[in-house]
Amino acid sequence: MLFAEDIAATLLAERLPLTAFIASVTRDFHLAEDVFQEVCVKAVARAETFESPAHVMNWARLAGKNRAIDILRARDGRYIGLTDEMLAILANEWPEKSRIDAMQEALGNCIEQVTPNNRELLRLRYFERRNCADVAAIMGRKIETIYQALARLHKTLGDCIRNQQQAQSAS
Repeated sequence: MLFAEDIAATLLAERLPLTAFIASVTRDFHLAEDVFQEVCVKAVARAETFESPAHVMNWARLAGKNRAIDILRARDGRYIGLTDEMLAILANEWPEKSRIDAMQEALGNCIEQVTPNNRELLRLRYFERRNCADVAAIMGRKIETIYQALARLHKTLGDCIRNQQQAQSAS
């Protein structure tokens, strides 16, 4: 059983893919946003019925599709859009995990593989949002050294992420 906070976090993390799915039914992004919000409210209200984040997402796709069709039928008198068969295929083929989540996970794995010194460099530059001159001063290095280290890190991390994604798509 999931708590309301877990459901809200799951739905918000998957907001864009879920809204895109609903928009494929409505062909109207603003209406899809409205439907997404309704689905979120309903999901949180029935929190005790969900067993896992995947269960929430499956329910949300179905509830969003049904609500979107209901709104369109009430507005236009009928639904002119994708067939039920096509919507079922789309729902079955919809990725469980968004591409951004997979990239973030890959980036986290790759960051764990770099040296502690390089992790510190990344922390100062990107998490603390310091400029390269400040990073150089804090680390006791020349600014040119920081630029070169960052360039090497960008390449290393990019290669690592691509390798992980290729390995994942191959399996």
